Amino acid sequence: MPLVDKEFIKTNLTAGDPWCRGHGSEQDSEDLGAGMLYYALAYGYKAKTCVCLGSGGGFVPRMMRQAQRDLNLIDSRTMLVDGTLQVSKEKKQIWGEPCWVPEDSVFRTNYPEVEIHLELTEDAFRNYFQPNNVQIDYLHIDADHHYEGVKLDWDLYSTLVPDDGIITLHDTTNYRNPCGVYLLMDDIRNSGDYEMINFPIAYGTAVLRKRQNDGRPGS
Repeated sequence: MPLVDKEFIKTNLTAGDPWCRGHGSEQDSEDLGAGMLYYALAYGYKAKTCVCLGSGGGFVPRMMRQAQRDLNLIDSRTMLVDGTLQVSKEKKQIWGEPCWVPEDSVFRTNYPEVEIHLELTEDAFRNYFQPNNVQIDYLHIDADHHYEGVKLDWDLYSTLVPDDGIITLHDTTNYRNPCGVYLLMDDIRNSGDYEMINFPIAYGTAVLRKRQNDGRPGS
């Protein structure tokens, strides 16, 4: 018997999502691509609070929430923050816009419990996450791809992730101007504060965790 249910993947996880190609998959495909990575991180870490910043088709929050469902995690939650309603037409011409906003979209129909914040990431941080002291076990950053935008998301939301939490960055091997995620990667790498591995799957996904002692005496 296969480990994965290909029919479920097609009808729930990649269905109606043309944007999942950026993660090594395709719309209505049986192949999850980097989706297996997002699912495994949420599942392996038993992440009770998952937050996804930006999503074209709801692919990453689907994987996060499905892992929580499969684990039967009590009081778990997945949140998606996307400011598409406030994003300028100029930026949408460069990056496109989400297809899941309608309430009858495949994503919102199959994962209605995912909490959606339709506002810019900075506004959501100031208005909700910071005042409510939200602690994020697994954070995925995939919103504003300009260097200044993704750096702001990192500077704000990484403060909500504990030392043993996990952060993933998308579009880390996308060097098409004006994408600047790889420049943020340079900043983080040069700081020496985080362990990092970059997977060149489609547009690239990096996994980051704060450097920490390995538990040996004297470390």
